[in-house]
Order: sequence, then structure tokens, then C-alpha cells
Amino acid sequence: MKLCTAVGGVLVVTMLCALSPPLARATLITADYVMPGDGLLTFDTLSGLEWLDVTLTVNQTYDQVRLGPYYADGFYHATKEELQTLFIHAGTPDDGFDISQTYPAETKALARLLGVTLLTDGGERTLGFTGTDFSGNTVTLANHPIGTPFSALLGKIDYINLPPPIGEIGEANFAGGHPFSNQADAIYGSFLIRAVPEPGTMGFLLVGLGSLAAGISRRF
Repeated sequence: MKLCTAVGGVLVVTMLCALSPPLARATLITADYVMPGDGLLTFDTLSGLEWLDVTLTVNQTYDQVRLGPYYADGFYHATKEELQTLFIHAGTPDDGFDISQTYPAETKALARLLGVTLLTDGGERTLGFTGTDFSGNTVTLANHPIGTPFSALLGKIDYINLPPPIGEIGEANFAGGHPFSNQADAIYGSFLIRAVPEPGTMGFLLVGLGSLAAGISRRF
């Protein structure tokens, strides 16, 4: 569910939405990244993190993303824990793909917010590299240098509509197969995040006011 439509960036959205009545679990906001209306960001108002659309990084290895323009723009791979927090805020907590309690509507909504990387008959999935490796270690340049492949961990947002009696399934999880970091595929990208300044800071005010004036860059 969207609280507001972005008008010149997520910071402006935050300022505008502060004037709206609070809504239960309505914490994820579509925002703009490069141009007004592109909707390439999702802002989590509880964590204060911006999530870049995963579809922007499909067909790229882990190192290609680390050396690319999004890292240069302040984004980095979200850890497993950061992704699990997003799942909770979206209303589809990671339960290890236990479909005895499932969240189809919430999971489909989250996949569409972050960009569907795998569309099938009855299925919408968003898959991406995380900032945690398959062994549970946080990925750093020290333990996983550029050019050294490692066993990666994919985050997965799975909405699947199966024939009766199963029906709709919605699971945000880390189950199933995982590629090496030097592999790339059209069905997965990377979960990239960056922090947004707290309201009231100088960076927030400059970016927010500049966006409203349509004259100042959103980079700070």
C-alpha cells in the first residue's frame, strides 16, 4: 500500500506523508530515484532505508554491482537481517517457507514494489543477492575481495498461485538454490539499500526544499 506518490524524491514524500493520518502497517512508500515518476525506490518509514528496484541489477554478478554506479551513489547490499526486517514491515515475515501460514497479498505487493524479476503463469517472484554469504557471514571487501567468487545468498519474495486445493502462496524467504557470486542471470538481481537522513537534519532540509523547488540535486 502506498501512503503517497513521490514528488521529486523520497524525502519529499516523507515530509508530505507526515501530514497524513497514520495507517496500520502502511510503512512502504514508492519514491523516485532519477526522474520524477520513475518509482525506482521503495522507502521504509520504520527503518529509514531506501530500497532500489531489484530489476535494475538483473544479469549482473555480485562484483559488477559492487563496482557499478549504485554503490557509487551510496547503495550497498542489504544483509539477511535487514531484508528480514523489511519482510516483517511488509507483513510477510520469513518463516522458512512454511505455507501453513502464508501471506499472498502482502508478498505480491512487496514483489511489485521492488520489481518482479521472474514472472511465470500464476507466479511473481523477486530474487536478489544479499549482503550476507551462504555461510551467514556479512560480505565485506576483507573477507570477500573483488575478483574472488564465493557462495552467495539470495533473498526471495515468492508469490505463487497454485491449483486447488493449495491456492495462493506468499512467502518471503531464503530457501532453495543459491548461485556463486560470479554468476549472473536474468531472474535475479541484488537487494540494494541506503540510509536516508533523519528529518530535521541539514541534508534532509536541503534535499527536501530543493526538490520542491525543482532545482537542487537529490544527492547529499
